[in-house]
Amino acid sequence: MSAATPVLERTLPNGLTVLLREAHDAPLASFWTWYRVGSRNETPGKTGVSHWVEHMQFKGTPTLAKGAIFRDVSKHGGTLNAMTSNDWTAYFETLPADRLDLAIRIEADRMANSLFDPEETESERTVILSERQGAENSPTYLLYEEVVGAAFRAHPYRHMVIGYETDLRTISRDDLYGHYRCYYRPNNAFVAAVGDFDADELFGRIERAFGDLQPGPEPPAMRVAEPPQLGERRVTLHRPAPTAYLRMAFRTPAARHPDTAAILVADAVLSGGKGMGLGGGGPMGRSSRLYRALVAAGLARSAGSDFDLTIDPYLLIVAVTALPGVDPDRIERVLDDELVRLRSEPVPHEELARALKQVRAQYVYSAEGVTNQAFWLGQMEIVDRYARTETLMDELGRVTPADVQRVAQTYLTPETRTVGWLLPAERGGSTTDGEAVVAAVLPRRWGTGGSTAPARPPSNADPEQSIVRANDEMVDASAPSGASMATKRAPFERAELPNGIVVLGQPRPADPTVVVRVRLEAGAVSDPVDRGGLAAFTARMLPRGTARGSFEEFNQATDALGATVGVEAGRHFAEVAIRCLREDLPALLDLATDLLRRPTFPGEEIEKVRNQLLTAIREQDNETRAMADLALRRLVYPPSHPYARRPTGEAASIEAIGRDELVAFHAAHYGPQVMTVAVVGGIENVGEVVDLLAARFGDWDAQASPPAAVAMPAPPGETVRTTTSIPGKSQADLAVGFPTLPRSDPAYYPLEMANLILGRLGLMGRLGASVRDAQGLAYYVFSVLEPGRHGSLWVSRAGIDPSNVDRALASVVAEVRRLRDEPVTGEELDDAKSYMTGILPLALEANDGVAATLLNIEYYDLGLDYLDRYPGIINALSRDDLLAAVRSHLDPQRLAIGVAGPPHGS
Repeated sequence: MSAATPVLERTLPNGLTVLLREAHDAPLASFWTWYRVGSRNETPGKTGVSHWVEHMQFKGTPTLAKGAIFRDVSKHGGTLNAMTSNDWTAYFETLPADRLDLAIRIEADRMANSLFDPEETESERTVILSERQGAENSPTYLLYEEVVGAAFRAHPYRHMVIGYETDLRTISRDDLYGHYRCYYRPNNAFVAAVGDFDADELFGRIERAFGDLQPGPEPPAMRVAEPPQLGERRVTLHRPAPTAYLRMAFRTPAARHPDTAAILVADAVLSGGKGMGLGGGGPMGRSSRLYRALVAAGLARSAGSDFDLTIDPYLLIVAVTALPGVDPDRIERVLDDELVRLRSEPVPHEELARALKQVRAQYVYSAEGVTNQAFWLGQMEIVDRYARTETLMDELGRVTPADVQRVAQTYLTPETRTVGWLLPAERGGSTTDGEAVVAAVLPRRWGTGGSTAPARPPSNADPEQSIVRANDEMVDASAPSGASMATKRAPFERAELPNGIVVLGQPRPADPTVVVRVRLEAGAVSDPVDRGGLAAFTARMLPRGTARGSFEEFNQATDALGATVGVEAGRHFAEVAIRCLREDLPALLDLATDLLRRPTFPGEEIEKVRNQLLTAIREQDNETRAMADLALRRLVYPPSHPYARRPTGEAASIEAIGRDELVAFHAAHYGPQVMTVAVVGGIENVGEVVDLLAARFGDWDAQASPPAAVAMPAPPGETVRTTTSIPGKSQADLAVGFPTLPRSDPAYYPLEMANLILGRLGLMGRLGASVRDAQGLAYYVFSVLEPGRHGSLWVSRAGIDPSNVDRALASVVAEVRRLRDEPVTGEELDDAKSYMTGILPLALEANDGVAATLLNIEYYDLGLDYLDRYPGIINALSRDDLLAAVRSHLDPQRLAIGVAGPPHGS
């Protein structure tokens, strides 16, 4: 996204446009193939066909066997996915740059030769229905669907990308294949790639692979124009839900419109700067108007807005999650007051400057990594022209207060809005009789690879609740963080202050941004048995007032710098996560110092955080994935065990926590002896960070000791199962678990590799091949080995139709038995080794990923040379090693099973 690296643009005779940008920061390349087809190109009766075709693109060609795409990319140390939106369908592979021919071969082949086998079509039908059910499990998805459907009367934007269930049950194989042949042509597609390659040479390889593909007739133009909206429209849903939710949608113009920049700034004034493309710097805007008027005022758990870039006119949507008991009419009145103010008064220059700084910072953050850059390039080419990625910042810089007021008066009016409320219906709550995933709901962008495709962070979330969590179940430093030393990474560095603070880092002097993660061993394992959630409550209170200033002043400072500071506590750690421009690092460390060393725990803020935590707990109680996981843990661990409790606590314990307990927990568990800092990005060397930290923390002498070792129970004597019923759900979630060996056990490596083969490699490993691909029982199914110092937990999770729970469970158990009864194949072993030793350049591309790896290396005492030793550890493993590890540490006869879903018969 830098003008210093121009895009090479060429078009083949068959109409395929190629956009290539060189980026030589890492030995990686991201290859995207874009098709100008999405849900806006669908006709009544065939909604969801574009997304379904995307799924079928992984079912093979005459030369690519089913499953080969995921398997081949994975074993070469890459990642891939596909996604469908209203306006486009895209496929990508990010790989070591010297493996890029694999992506070219895959995409050229399936552009023309994908198979649409009738049996595969029917199998995938149940997968997509499961995906739809998973989305419906979220009350906000149903509200979003109703609001958008009411906002559009004629345009195909009115239906969700996944389509209506009635259509998904009737679409035929011929419908799918006809859609594929109509739109999957080189003259309706383009390639966008960014990475460590020579653009001219890569173009030659693309030309040889795609050049012989035949163009087709021009696809039918989408000619429907939405008629003007003549008055406000309203939707009210009554559903089982933990609280009330609001969506307010305003009609806005297409991305090409000259008002786009001013609307983006107005959106930032309302709720902070948003990430662009795939990512960004995380949620901003705690000094924004909606946060201050609704969240800081104690009326809502979250409040935000979102404006996306689309081919045709779409919507700016305001989203609010009310706190329980707050009158919805009051929330709407407060929101209306803020919109009136935006229309009637120019934005003060200081506030405008703060919003612009956030947008500019998000632009820089969104350019981290070749995958993000390639996506942003392609998305802008779809909705306008790729060159606008270079000019958009200049457009934003020219926006004036008068421009913001003008677009608010033009577009954010009562006459052109659609208001939707979801109000809680009477319900009895979750019930457990002795036993799941809410799909990540990003309705405008749907993915294939077992998860919804990435999108920019939700603008309607409280930033404190949206950072990368402080590892409730810690990501292992060994899994995809290990190994090919083909990468030219800067060395890891370690230092220690005299008072015990450990400083880890990797300098990347050319990087304009810095990530800081401050980790303290002050997580939920230290909660008293009757005060679950105390660690989480304490962590969230830290920025709510310090000796230096109020929470409002803290928010204004971070937003003015275009930075994000999130504080959260998980099962083991409390963590402060910072992302900033490198020139602002000292100022952000000043803020972090105050919140860690000198929090004041104001009473008014305590009550606000208490209400937010209580709402979060109610929302978790309404989520099938969360409740299936909680049910599993309560079967594995005794009631008093910290792993049997959720880190956020229960409503009764949160209600009982007082200020004195928060102050005491901070005094007992926050101090230099339990603090580790990881800094990655635009620094010259770790020494400069040590100096900055020593000036701020060098005299900190608070006494805090690491928590005591957590005793691990024996596995269940036999398989046990419990089911939780949650009214109003469409999908059930399944969690199957087994407590196992500690991370330090030498058998951890072969067990991790065996699990990779079982539930992760390719499209969710053997589990994906059986439960999803062969039987069509689940949209996603996978397994993970969650590491721990004193004991790990193996878990398999699946989201399934409630009628298929027992079949899916039997298939999961059967695959575990097979893993235990017979060695993996030589090909599986080779593929797993290739993946685990080839993924390092990609795993260590992003600053935050490196920071997390450094923290885990320190926590598990692996040594800074761990990544150099890792290939030898992995390549030494044999089939017999894997078999022995599974037989010793994973017993299918003694599993714990949690299920959560709709009541039986509903």
